[in-house]
Amino acid sequence: MRVLRSLLITGLLWMALPAAAQSTFILTVSPTNTQPVLNQYGLSIVKELYDGPNCVYLVGSASADANETEVEVENDVRVAGFEPDQSARLPELNGATQPTLNQSTSTVLESLPGRSLVNFFGSTVPSNYLAQPATAIIRLADARNATGLTGSATVAIIDTGVDPNHAALAGVLLPGYNFADESTNVSEFQDLSSSTIATLQQSTSTVLEQSTSTVLEAQNVIPMGPAVAAILDQSTSTVLEGNTPQDFGHGTMVAGIVHLIAPTANIMPLRAFHTDGSSSLSSIIRAIYYAADHGANVISMSFSTAQPSPGLQSAVQYALKKNITVVAAAGNDGVKTLVFPASFGGVDGIGSTTNSDQRSVFSNFGSGVVAFAAPGEGVISTYPGGLYAAGWGTSFSAPMFAGSAALVLQARPNAKPGDVGNALSKTKQIGDMGYGRIDLLQSLTTLVGNSNGASASHP
Repeated sequence: MRVLRSLLITGLLWMALPAAAQSTFILTVSPTNTQPVLNQYGLSIVKELYDGPNCVYLVGSASADANETEVEVENDVRVAGFEPDQSARLPELNGATQPTLNQSTSTVLESLPGRSLVNFFGSTVPSNYLAQPATAIIRLADARNATGLTGSATVAIIDTGVDPNHAALAGVLLPGYNFADESTNVSEFQDLSSSTIATLQQSTSTVLEQSTSTVLEAQNVIPMGPAVAAILDQSTSTVLEGNTPQDFGHGTMVAGIVHLIAPTANIMPLRAFHTDGSSSLSSIIRAIYYAADHGANVISMSFSTAQPSPGLQSAVQYALKKNITVVAAAGNDGVKTLVFPASFGGVDGIGSTTNSDQRSVFSNFGSGVVAFAAPGEGVISTYPGGLYAAGWGTSFSAPMFAGSAALVLQARPNAKPGDVGNALSKTKQIGDMGYGRIDLLQSLTTLVGNSNGASASHP
């Protein structure tokens, strides 16, 4: 039996260690000054994060006073950047703005009756993956029919990895890298037990049979965290609950949304997060540099932090200077605020909208963080084991825009990041959500009918 899981997922959050506990730092310094700086402050290289005109290292400190070390190195004129490495993870949903099951589940359930298997660019997928509320809202099918655009760019996804054998994705996946475990294995399955993997892969059916599905009670779902079963086969539910890390499937779902929008674009999976949601700032920075140096045209990042990071900003600026479109989730705090990397200059921050074209109550908003919006409630996508799931959050709005950027780059291969934003600026206006909710029919038909692309000014 295949499973349709509802994931309640927010953006990722830096969880800084207390200053006194910091023993590793991110050091940016020129090659000629590297050894003198290391020697003077008793630093040792743990890992090279990037080798360039300014090298970036993860370094360890032997000093008993981390605060003093940080201040001294930061004030050294030879040093371009120095900051504590921080842990990052996907926080629990909390507060009045969190998405709830009764808020969005009905649209997912309504899409189940009458579903069938259909061909989709070389693979067989359930029809409700293609014909779902989110794709209808942005007029994806109409835009594809009108323009023929299916994507030709490479989209790097910095997340929890991917199911490399998922039938819908296998044909478009490029080799990536696993920064969380230092390997080339980007599979999300490596964090699971063999018995749980067998449960996920036990069925040959590709569509959930409605007669055996059920909506779990909300009170049994919400306290379990952001990655829980909401629509699940009963026999499978008892096996999976408590046996999968809370963010298992996040990366595969993000990849599936990019593929849904731009089915012929290549996807480069970069695993910077474990499926329990844990990561580090240094791993994310390495992934951005890797994407920029290995042919990515678009970088999709479904995470955010309230605190800016100089090292993260430098990596993002490096990608932007290479004309890579950088896309990031605007975060799910439900407030007008700044979060990063979405609020860095040149980054397209993406907010979430409902299936009735309103701002999602959990989505952040405001011109400093949201450049565009896209549906982010009950979005059906691929899930590990050849399965399909539904997700809520700006985590799933961001890859919708990243896939749209790949469509623009097919029509305008030399487009710069600002040009991509201009091309997608024909939108449905929604209050305090940047340009507004993307409309692919309006934007892409304008693009292919205008040799100069869209003329609006990108924010």
